[in-house]
Amino acid sequence: MSAWRDYFVDLARYHAWANEVLFAELDKLSEAQRRQDHGLFFRSIHHTVDHLLLVNRVWMGRLTGQPVVPDFRMIQVEDWGALKRGLRENLAAMAEWLAGQDESWFMRDVTFTASNGKVNTLPAAAVLTHMLTHFNHHRGQVSTAITQLDGIAPEMDYLYYLRSKTAQTPI
Repeated sequence: MSAWRDYFVDLARYHAWANEVLFAELDKLSEAQRRQDHGLFFRSIHHTVDHLLLVNRVWMGRLTGQPVVPDFRMIQVEDWGALKRGLRENLAAMAEWLAGQDESWFMRDVTFTASNGKVNTLPAAAVLTHMLTHFNHHRGQVSTAITQLDGIAPEMDYLYYLRSKTAQTPI
């Protein structure tokens, strides 16, 4: 058993689950609603979800030694269905890749060039923690936009994920 590996694989699976919960609400919105300016950091819901995919590709590239040069200003995936598929595939690949790492990998330092051009070195576990908490930050923004459109903010807390795995009824 690998404590770090199991922990991060589970978190990647949690994020895949949380995205599905979010997608269920976002699919109720029109394309125009997903693309309108909601005052989010990336303005629209679509661009914010697109950012989740891009930033995960960037960080996975840093972890695997295959850097991706991002352009956060531009939407990378215009089609909503393709964007959802991309996130699903990316998180599944991430979980699979993490499952293949031995415990010592999580203690390693990862050196990478940040988007600002500066070279950084951080422990792999810290990089993964940042990656996976970053999803929560932006999903929270998107939930706010849903409620501004008179929708219902989905329950995406980790405890709901755990309960869904054991078929327990959420609080």
